[in-house]
Amino acid sequence: MALTLAASGKLIIHDLMTNGYFPDRIIPPVNALGITVALPDMMKHIRPIMLGMLAKQANKLRSRCVTHSVPKRKHLRRSLSIPNPLHQLMAAAQIAHDWKDIYKFCRQSPLSLSMPVLGTDRAVESQNDLNKQPFFRAQRSVGARFLLKTDIARFYPSIYTHSIPWALHGKAAARADKKYALFGNRIDLWTRESQDKQTGGIPIGPDTSFIIGEIIGTALDLELQKKLPNIKGTRSIDDYNLYLGSISEAETALAVLHGVAKQYELEINDPKTEIISLPDRFEPAWKSDLRGLVIRDSGQPQATDLLSLFDRAYEHAKNFPTDNVLTYAAKQVLSAKLAEENWIFCESLLLRAALGEPTMLSVVGDVYDHYPAFHKNNGALTSALESICSYHAPLQQGNEVSWALWLAKKMGVFISRTVGDKIAAVDDDIVALIGLDLIERGFLQTSKLTLWRSRMNATHLYEDHWLLAYEAHEHGWAVAKTDYIANDEFFSILQKHGVRFYGGNLAPTASYYGYSDDGDVPDETEEFIEDEPEVTPI
Repeated sequence: MALTLAASGKLIIHDLMTNGYFPDRIIPPVNALGITVALPDMMKHIRPIMLGMLAKQANKLRSRCVTHSVPKRKHLRRSLSIPNPLHQLMAAAQIAHDWKDIYKFCRQSPLSLSMPVLGTDRAVESQNDLNKQPFFRAQRSVGARFLLKTDIARFYPSIYTHSIPWALHGKAAARADKKYALFGNRIDLWTRESQDKQTGGIPIGPDTSFIIGEIIGTALDLELQKKLPNIKGTRSIDDYNLYLGSISEAETALAVLHGVAKQYELEINDPKTEIISLPDRFEPAWKSDLRGLVIRDSGQPQATDLLSLFDRAYEHAKNFPTDNVLTYAAKQVLSAKLAEENWIFCESLLLRAALGEPTMLSVVGDVYDHYPAFHKNNGALTSALESICSYHAPLQQGNEVSWALWLAKKMGVFISRTVGDKIAAVDDDIVALIGLDLIERGFLQTSKLTLWRSRMNATHLYEDHWLLAYEAHEHGWAVAKTDYIANDEFFSILQKHGVRFYGGNLAPTASYYGYSDDGDVPDETEEFIEDEPEVTPI
């Protein structure tokens, strides 16, 4: 059934600034849920700033995003971003205000499976989750003989912020708008301000960026449809599966897609482009194989099943190094009924797998939660967590280190000084926060805090360590001689309301440029600032 416009509902600033703000791959105690109480006063503070920026008055207050390195696929990394709350609130306010128009625009896509809709775990989510997408691909591939499979190279990092209004309003109209009358130009402005006025790329992680990505993706789809009216296929974020009748049609579609992407300053990912003769699999072989395995309920049969599961998972992981095969196997364990007599063996299999795929540590934590009575000794867990930290800390791979430290806190694991000194050299705010917490609790030893302490001052409140600068002061970990939070007009609002972005009591989050310098702010802009969607129902 086709979605109606009413199905879009009302997107509110509160949702974008709480469960839609921080990326969903960071450790649970780091989130923005505590910002709720401060939002009304934050909005009062930023309104005049936004008006001044739209009027092109001098604005020296720019900011940079906190970055957090996560694994993308083997030997490749991705940097997630946490924008400064000052400029992120500007972007959230604009997108919430114009949500109905954005939703209406994205609904036009003939290909998208990832159209943004109001979410439950996040502020917005894809209309279709990954598990449902094979069904759509099956339906849309009927009658086709070839599949063109491709994606956009470095999609979020290569989005040109000016292409946001190009997509929504057309390039000519966007360039002719000298007074920010078009909301696409305002989204462009706020996005750029959150990353030190850079036009190249958008932050990866916030739901505002997911929405922007879908705006760009929809524009690509519509241009593709104009040139190839009978095109059939799917797009999920930036992944295309197009279904054609012949190789020549597939080659033509690829050439057209190259041209369409270029209009928006994007490039097709040639190494990942394939033309495949149909029929072909809709999901990788490893998933079908592991899904079919049964883990019996007790005794030696269960131990044999566990061994078989992980042996096959290890083999599949070698053949599919870009997929989270071992994490999938860990979830199979979580859904089984584990016998206590097999606990030590199962724990060994899980921890052995975690060394090769540390992203599964969140699932390992769930397994420990599920069988608390079985776990009586931290010896194996300590060895595994220290090994993960020792390996990934010197490589500055913050995601793996932070998840290991989070599990250490959860399970009461002590980290030695030798490993602690390596952790303290990781220049990552998420690692620093969980590390400082463990030091305070006596679970982590290190004497090398010079790096983290150098970020705990007023200078970094609008730089790429704003999160550590704010949280360290509010938790009492900073050694500053003055209350630099109270002395800052914006962050003092958060302080007054007791906002914390790190804490064990917080629930987890379940993932500009003016074309002219002249002219006044139009009346429509004034109305936007004053009549901005209500923040009070928080």
